[in-house]
Amino acid sequence: MDKNKITDAKISEQGRVDESTGRQVALLTAIISIFRESTECETEEEVAQVCLKYAEELTGSRIGFIGELNPEGLFDTTTLSQAGWEACRIPRPEAYTLLKSMPNRGINRLGLRENASWIINDPASHPDAIEKPAGHPQLNSFLGVPLRFVGGIIGMIALANKESGYTLDDQHDVEALSVAFVETLNRRRAENKINELNEELKRHVQQAEAANKELEAFSYSVSHDLRAPLRHVTGFVELLNKRDLGALDEKSRHYLEVISEAAQKMGALIDDILAFSRMGRIEMMKTRIDFSKLVQEVINELKEEAQGRDVVWEVAPLPVLEGDAAMLRLVMSNLISNSLKYTRRRSQARIEIGAISDDPIETHFYIKDNGAGFDMKYVDKLFGLFQRLHDAEEFAGTGVGLANVQRIIHRHGGRVWAKGEVDRGAAFWFSLPKAKSV
Repeated sequence: MDKNKITDAKISEQGRVDESTGRQVALLTAIISIFRESTECETEEEVAQVCLKYAEELTGSRIGFIGELNPEGLFDTTTLSQAGWEACRIPRPEAYTLLKSMPNRGINRLGLRENASWIINDPASHPDAIEKPAGHPQLNSFLGVPLRFVGGIIGMIALANKESGYTLDDQHDVEALSVAFVETLNRRRAENKINELNEELKRHVQQAEAANKELEAFSYSVSHDLRAPLRHVTGFVELLNKRDLGALDEKSRHYLEVISEAAQKMGALIDDILAFSRMGRIEMMKTRIDFSKLVQEVINELKEEAQGRDVVWEVAPLPVLEGDAAMLRLVMSNLISNSLKYTRRRSQARIEIGAISDDPIETHFYIKDNGAGFDMKYVDKLFGLFQRLHDAEEFAGTGVGLANVQRIIHRHGGRVWAKGEVDRGAAFWFSLPKAKSV
């Protein structure tokens, strides 16, 4: 073989290698530039301008645009390149209107229907070509690349008027740029969404702080403004009771008893409201808690309430978890005393206490009884402040205990729920996170 021909072939091959390497370097440089420069952009249109600039430089295009499909399936042009605006002879206000909500037709939208990139180097003779508005730039060649996200098309990058016409290399380069652009755009939108959520969270925190201040003011008012007149009522009733009541008839003595009982109930309600208020502000002191020991202590404290009754206690072994001992003692005390209260009309009360630990995230505790139960259609009211499903005359209470239970469990990162049936008992559940179980 002629040595000159061999040398020419080697030179040609080396030229192709150099050209390919040069394209790859240029493409990588453009992608890096898109990521870097987009961080300084204030709007999505500016991000699109950055992408268009490098797409035009990489392919040798004269003009270009980027657009997205809107929720109605029509095409909205996000931005034209600077060269595109200079080539456009339509007044900008009119152009902005024309570039929004355009039907998917003509060579500009061809690939959106086919779900693939497309090259048209003779637009005028293409069967899908349509008449352009007056002042629209003349197209001599065209390259369209869909913008894809999570497997679907969200828009396109369009380039036009490369003098030598577009090649597959141009198409592959712009497809790589499109991935960088979509990644940049979605990262930016995610960051904006996070910022919005953070701002919303900040507003909620401020609202919660304001509500807590109002609650503190309310608690102060309850403690001072309501207790004073209540002490007067209680004090004068006690003074009357110490006098000779022989001058009073039976009805008058009954009235004094009603006043005294009402004052006591009012005092208990004030105490519960203040306890509920404090529970939201008091600092949690977490320690290891042996729930078997804690529950037994609560049951012993309630012996007087159970005295003279046939109460069957079924207490399963309970785990050791981390939490605020005082708060969780109050939870158990509220739930167990409720079971005692609502089973008092049973000849034999059965109260079952246990825990289920097969969930990998949290431990579920339950307190079940065979008492009065409740109608499940009112279950959403159970843990609300001052919500009662039974008459105060039938079962005494202020409607604060279960609200306190919910507040304490929520502060521990857990949940509360209940199941019941009228006259067939109830089961109250709460969960505590396992993250710090021992």
